[in-house]
Amino acid sequence: MQTKTNPLSTAIKKYFPIVCILMLLFAFWTGGCGSFSIFEAGVSPETDAAGTLTVHFIDVGQGDAIFIQAPENNILIDGGERNSGVADYLQNRGVTSLNLVLSTHPHNDHIGGLLAVLENIPVQEVIDPGVVHTTKTFEDYLTLIDTQDIKFTVGRAGLTRDLGEGLTMQVLHPADPSASNLNDASLVTKFTFGKVSFLFTGDAEEKSEALLLSSNYPLQSTILKVGHHGSSSSTSAPFLEAVNPVCAVIMVGADNRYEHPHAETLQTLAAAGVNVYRTDLQGTITITTDGETFHLEHEKNNP
Repeated sequence: MQTKTNPLSTAIKKYFPIVCILMLLFAFWTGGCGSFSIFEAGVSPETDAAGTLTVHFIDVGQGDAIFIQAPENNILIDGGERNSGVADYLQNRGVTSLNLVLSTHPHNDHIGGLLAVLENIPVQEVIDPGVVHTTKTFEDYLTLIDTQDIKFTVGRAGLTRDLGEGLTMQVLHPADPSASNLNDASLVTKFTFGKVSFLFTGDAEEKSEALLLSSNYPLQSTILKVGHHGSSSSTSAPFLEAVNPVCAVIMVGADNRYEHPHAETLQTLAAAGVNVYRTDLQGTITITTDGETFHLEHEKNNP
């Protein structure tokens, strides 16, 4: 059977060695749960939500992996490192296909676990920032997208999707990414379901946050996925003030060598009165919403 090739991924793979050289040269524990009512002013337009939406912040150690179960779509944002177990996590919950995979940026702790997902679970489309990285993991990732004949979309600010039953997705960043700082090439997306919204920031740092603040995009969101695992390079006070979340989730590995989350970030979140949840302390965190209120559960009973 003749298969279609993906022009972007094929081109990237074709010139991958050249790019590498150039870049080198240029040197569910239910005791931990809570329900929240949403009373937000000045948020982006609400949607007419139907059914329930569940967002899983999967504990993959030092990395990101977020599974969104929507009424009409299954969506995965990142997959942690290789052997993260994300594919098993999805299959153990009866997931047989994914409508959409978002790869925020090509660092191994975000795309490594996507390899097993792409190999074992049918995926309709991948949205990616379209920047090149010089690793075998990234090359394997592109090869799988190509050989599995998966639709490849370059994510840019302004891209929107109606995902059915009142769920919408907006790509807020990047507009013009550079491979010189892959963290700041991260896809930043906002998902809105009724009155409840989620802002997923990948590893976007303060430079990206400043660009978002200067944009006309509605940043205010109910739940914030804290950028860059709680590094002090992200979550500036002005950005947090604009997002004004009820809750924030930090996806981070216990005793990691980067000492994430940094004390400065935790202090900024505390000063803003944000409820903070961490995968290193509380394991996988699950948020379920009907578009009016949301209910949060976490796997471990740690403070």
